[in-house]
Amino acid sequence: MKIVKSVSVSLVLTTAAVAVLAGCSSSSNDTEKGTTEKPTINIFTTRIQPNPNSEVVRQLNEKLGVDLKITAVPDADYDTKLNLFVASGEMPDVYGGYITSSKALFDSAATLTEDEVKQYAPNIYASFVSRVGNQKSHVLDLWSRDGKLKGFNNGALGNSLPYGVAIRSDMLKELGVSMPKTIAEWDVVLKKYKEKYPINYPITVQNGGEAQAMYYFLSAYGVRRDAWIYKDNQIQYAPFMPGMREALIQLNKWYKAGYINPEYYTMYQNTSTPVDEFVNNNALFYQYYNTTLQINPPFDEGSIGAKLTAKYPNAKLEWAPFPTLGDGSKAIVANAPMFTNIVFFNKKLEKDRDKLHKIMTAWDTIFGNPETYTLARYGLLDKHYTLVNGSPVTKQEFSTNEAKAKEGFGWPFMGAFDATDDVNAKVLPAFVKENRQKLLFDDSGLYSKKNVDYLVTTDKPTVEGPVTSESGENLDGKNQTYATQWNTMFTSVIVGEKTINDFDAFIADWKKQLGDELVKNANRLYNKK
Repeated sequence: MKIVKSVSVSLVLTTAAVAVLAGCSSSSNDTEKGTTEKPTINIFTTRIQPNPNSEVVRQLNEKLGVDLKITAVPDADYDTKLNLFVASGEMPDVYGGYITSSKALFDSAATLTEDEVKQYAPNIYASFVSRVGNQKSHVLDLWSRDGKLKGFNNGALGNSLPYGVAIRSDMLKELGVSMPKTIAEWDVVLKKYKEKYPINYPITVQNGGEAQAMYYFLSAYGVRRDAWIYKDNQIQYAPFMPGMREALIQLNKWYKAGYINPEYYTMYQNTSTPVDEFVNNNALFYQYYNTTLQINPPFDEGSIGAKLTAKYPNAKLEWAPFPTLGDGSKAIVANAPMFTNIVFFNKKLEKDRDKLHKIMTAWDTIFGNPETYTLARYGLLDKHYTLVNGSPVTKQEFSTNEAKAKEGFGWPFMGAFDATDDVNAKVLPAFVKENRQKLLFDDSGLYSKKNVDYLVTTDKPTVEGPVTSESGENLDGKNQTYATQWNTMFTSVIVGEKTINDFDAFIADWKKQLGDELVKNANRLYNKK
């Protein structure tokens, strides 16, 4: 999602929505007269438009001491709407952005102090301090402009952890192959699959949206669709890297062999398709299998595993490693940097600090109090969710966004903001904690930093803002035309509508006209090592 920012598309983290809490601005009358004891907070968010008359919203308002007015739009419309807010000068009370967002968005936000956050959002502040470690000063600088703190977050832990990949291990056994670890081994698996199921496609729709297409296999070549990647002491742009060319050649071979579903691209347009394809036995693996999902039975009602085994009782899931080239190199794994996202507060609230502080306290209570978090996230006990081993599990009939909207819960969580560690400790299911420890935090984990190369870490340079020339020209804006063409070229080469020679010519022109200058200035601005 591209939120009112001047930044290359590579920095658009493909998390669904960036904003977590957002809303229309308070009226000028509210500001001039001061806040009431129960201030109105207009919320603007994505996907889930909760019923304002629902019991959940009523109880939230009562517990928070505010009047929530929540408006939601689809992910694709969020940034457009936010741009309209910026243009009109009537910003939400609370809204989301990136460290790479435009100057206009930062200028629209109230200036905060660290002490204010510590006093009025103590749970969020404590969580931030715990997660940021020795990067505290650096992150606060990223959230500031001209030395003034413009927003805050506690780190998007849930969205910053890399997702895994679930593979049908029962199919691997049926094919007589072991878990593939390299591209060469995947070539064998795909061939055997196609021989056994000639009318099926082992690589079909992959969850994650257009920008994530084929990312699982691109990872072996050390590239991402349009990312900035730090390698060989330089910040490099993935489309220009040799690995991208090699990956496209391989993917085109697989497409010609019938391993890739010809409809994979258009399938992205329906967000329910990835799950449908997987549970209907039309996919060998599921990309973006979050560590909050179960890999082993008994599966929770309505989960992917439950839907799959209901149709195919002998189906087995296993975590799959990211493939490599078998040359000793690591696969590259994208993780949304924890502190890339920011929660902003409307600049008009600077004139009404009492209301600002009440909003901050409500924000803190939602994400820092287990009871309130559970109400907002899962709704009402017994009606909307049950407790399984002490953790809330949404009932199947309320598992869709439509059902949640009608019942008034789930709306703050369509983005990258995360509950505090204390809340997670009480609310997260045991299997989630086990998944994360086993897969991510242990050195031996498939997705640990020892076994994969994280795209962004705090110990290497990253492009953390717009790329400008030495004269101050915004190169990101100029890059948008090529970036749009690149999306088409990427898919066209895979499906054979364009040749690798067409790709070479396009990249050469891109680099000559703008790309080399873009990369040079990205390193000038952000490569300080």
